[in-house]
Amino acid sequence: MIFKPFLLVLLLTQFYFTIEAAAIKHIRVVWHQNPASTAHIVWTTDKIKCKSKIYFDTESRNGKIEKYSYQEKAKTRPYFGTLDFRHSSTITNLRPNTKYYFMVKAGDLISKEYYFITAPSNNESFKLLFGGDSRSNRLRRKKIHKFVGKLFEANPSIYAFVHGGDYISQGLSWKLWKEWLTDWQLTRSSDNRILPIIPSRGNHEQFSPLFNDVFASPGGRGIFTNFYKTKFPNLSIINLNSNISYAGPQKKWLASALNESAQDSTFIVANYHRPAWPAVKKPGGALKHWVPLFDDYQIDLAFESDGHALKRTVPIYKNKLDYNKGVTYVGEGGMGVKLRFPQRRNEWYLQSPGYATSKFHIMMLDVSSNEMLLTVNLPSGIIFDQIKFNKRNRKKLIK
Repeated sequence: MIFKPFLLVLLLTQFYFTIEAAAIKHIRVVWHQNPASTAHIVWTTDKIKCKSKIYFDTESRNGKIEKYSYQEKAKTRPYFGTLDFRHSSTITNLRPNTKYYFMVKAGDLISKEYYFITAPSNNESFKLLFGGDSRSNRLRRKKIHKFVGKLFEANPSIYAFVHGGDYISQGLSWKLWKEWLTDWQLTRSSDNRILPIIPSRGNHEQFSPLFNDVFASPGGRGIFTNFYKTKFPNLSIINLNSNISYAGPQKKWLASALNESAQDSTFIVANYHRPAWPAVKKPGGALKHWVPLFDDYQIDLAFESDGHALKRTVPIYKNKLDYNKGVTYVGEGGMGVKLRFPQRRNEWYLQSPGYATSKFHIMMLDVSSNEMLLTVNLPSGIIFDQIKFNKRNRKKLIK
């Protein structure tokens, strides 16, 4: 009789852990440098550390996990400062522009079947989505994520989402990250196609280790990293970290990455959080340290976030309007966070054809071999703006 209370506690404890671990959550696909051949698959389980794997194939196996041709072990460890567990597997040697169906397993738990499409490697045209600043207003963020899913569903040639940072309001809060990861599932298509994410750090992620846990450490695990180049056919995306020194190792790397991109890419786009040419706040350190390199290597476009507005600058070269050599800066972050009034709207660089306004938005970039088209989409379904970019001659810029 004396063992009954102990047995009851044991049974209740097992029941508790079973309830908590009864689902695989937050499945996402993250892309870093080589999206045509490599993908990082990450997911969450609660409370119980367990062995886990990903099973994948180039054709659907209709949920029959034993029929997949390939499998890869996942690394399992707690999210920083939590009792929840992160499972992450990097799958390599993938074929370009190919559907990959997959299921993940953690202990006795098995997910549904999902799929993603690897990036093309040749001259096929493709689309990407851009946006930033989804923190604070969860209801609005869900609406924007649903809108992203609607765009994704309607445009099968969209391959990934490039995020400018500030996913949540406090980067050390796992509770807020779990909410964001849950909301990100709203971007999936109706047939369980997952929209891969290409992440950058915002100031509200600051130095939080959870950013690396969530996004599989893009550009390196350290808090002074997270700058890297994502290579698509005809396009290089230079993802930068505006939370660390703009100078030093990051600036040196940027010069090297731009020099390489001038040789291997038709178009060059930068993506980072704190604006060089803002609509709301003062300029960040990018204006001094990065913009001269953007000018020297003639990048086409820079996506900026942080301001909680919508902006487009005139083409800028050497701090002046220049329609031939100028770089256009767009974005400012309007992905669900409360909007701000663009206090710098009267600056010369925001005059026509530039602008600054307060609107939620998602940007779509359509890339072909000789042309890029940027479209600004409002959640109402209205196309607010379009900009066309033609091929530049960068051969003489290579150092």
